[in-house]
Amino acid sequence: AASAAASHKPAKAGNPAKIDEYIAKVSSYRAGGDGKNCLKILLLYVKNVANNPDEEKFRTIKMDNKVYKSKVKPFLGAKALLTAAGFVQTEDGTRMVLRDDADRDFLNVVKGKLEEAYNKY
Repeated sequence: AASAAASHKPAKAGNPAKIDEYIAKVSSYRAGGDGKNCLKILLLYVKNVANNPDEEKFRTIKMDNKVYKSKVKPFLGAKALLTAAGFVQTEDGTRMVLRDDADRDFLNVVKGKLEEAYNKY
């Protein structure tokens, strides 16, 4: 099924409840600290773009990169969280890119929620 995020509809306001749901899914992975490692990477992605919104390198996540493939991709809720935060997958499926109309205030909300979950893990 094609995701609604792939079509460039106007951005709707972010949904903090969805973010909480995705964080809870990721946090539920306890074996070997996998969930914590995933939260750490998600936090890094979101924090970098929230703190440096105009810096192109932080607006793109390479999905074929080793860190993404091993620490983000396997975990339910991780990609959904990035999508909810304002990232969209490119048509070729190799990258996630922050939408130009992504809500910067909401990125900061997501960053705060990820920091809290990471510290509580």
